[in-house]
Order: sequence, then C-alpha cells, then structure tokens
Amino acid sequence: MIVDPRWRNLGWRHPLWDFVRFYNVVSRQKRNFRDDWIAKFKESKFEVESGEFFPVPNEIVQLFFDYLEAREKYLVRAFELLRTEEEALAFCTTKKMTVGKTVTQLEGWYQSSKALVSSVGAVAKLVCDQKNLEFDSNPQRRCVWLVNQQLHITARNLDGAIPSLANPLIVWEIKEYWGKKNGGSKMSDAVYECNLVGRELREFEERSGSRVSHIVFIDGKDQWKSRVSDIRRFIDLFHQGLIDYLFVGRDVEKEWEETLSRLLR
Repeated sequence: MIVDPRWRNLGWRHPLWDFVRFYNVVSRQKRNFRDDWIAKFKESKFEVESGEFFPVPNEIVQLFFDYLEAREKYLVRAFELLRTEEEALAFCTTKKMTVGKTVTQLEGWYQSSKALVSSVGAVAKLVCDQKNLEFDSNPQRRCVWLVNQQLHITARNLDGAIPSLANPLIVWEIKEYWGKKNGGSKMSDAVYECNLVGRELREFEERSGSRVSHIVFIDGKDQWKSRVSDIRRFIDLFHQGLIDYLFVGRDVEKEWEETLSRLLR
C-alpha cells in the first residue's frame, strides 16, 4: 500500500493515534453509544467512561475525523489488493516458486499453502543475490541489535531479516490466512504482534540512533473479509509509522521487489 504522508509525517507518538485506538473499541459497541461518543468528541470532549471526560484540542478533533474518512478509502484499496489462495498460488506457479504447506494434525482442518511466505522469500533471495547480501527467511531465533551500547531483542521470532538476525537492517512479518472458514482471534493477535514489534523497534531507534525497516505482509481475501476491523488496525499502524511498509496481497507481486531493491541501494 502507498502511505499517505499527511498521517505518517505526524510521527508515531502523535496523540491522534491514541484517540484512533480508543475509537476502534467504541466503533464495535452499540450504535446509540457510538453515536453519542462521536457527538461528544465533536464538542472536544473525550469520554473515557460515563461522565468522565478529557478535553481535546479542536485541531486534534478535526484531524481525527479527517483520518477516519480517509481510512475508509484505504480500506477499499486493501480489499482490492487481497488475493484468494488460488490467485496467490497462480503467481507462484508463474514464477516457478516452490510452495510449502501449513501442516496440522487436527482432523478435517484445512491444510493451507504458504504462498505468501514463498513469494516473499523468493523475491528476497533474488534481490539479495543481486546485491551479494545474506538474508534469513526462516528465523528460528529472535532478532538482536546492539548499537551504541543499546541492546534490543524482539519479543518473538520474526519471519525474515536482512542481512542476518544480528543487527538486521530490514525485518518482516507475514500474516497469510487461507482457510475456508471465517477468520478468528488469531488475526487480531497478528495485529497486536505487529504493533508490539513495531513500537519496540521505534523505541530502540530513539535510544540508539539506528534505523530498522519493519515490513508487514498480509494476504487471504476470504479470511480477512470477516476481520475488517483488524485490517483497519493494520492501516492505522502503517500510517502511524509502527509499520514502515505494508504489502497487501498483490503488492508482493511487484512492489516488494522494487521496494527491497531501493532499500538495499
């Protein structure tokens, strides 16, 4: 997806993002409650709970509603980019990529492909080979940085790192879901995982003066269509700057190679 500089340039610590985070919960509550909360916010009243308000500067209020309006346009674009599993596999076949499967022992459980994992890894190999760089597309340990006497270790294993797990310049996470049933809480977990990784990286960058590109890939049209609120949250993290690059569905087919080549110049 293409980032809108209106929001990214605010910086990841801008208070807009806290209000958006709160509203993401309000928006799922009963319509009367939601409408009442919005009406109060338009009056620069941030209702934390019934009868408890914090004042909000008028410029933040306007920014908030401008962002929510723009976010719905970004959401439409995201769903245009998401692919079915068949479409993702067709791309892999065209590029002669070997595709693995997610194996589960549960009887009757769908054995989904790793089409996005395969695509991301194949493109990373192509670009890194051209640049004579190493990369890790299947980390079995945490990423670790030690820069200017500042240590940071990721809270979880990520899905890729360049050039290695020691002081990587680029890291990525892949969230592909291809099952034939509606998506579940694991997809909300995916958002929180990316949020955590991104926030910790930004805080580490502030302490160390370093720069790390945090990239997220998502795909799976049939699953994500039932998790619209989670897609909105990914869009929030992207424009906030906790995710530097968000590749949705078809983005991996062209934009990933171009972006990675540019980052590794």
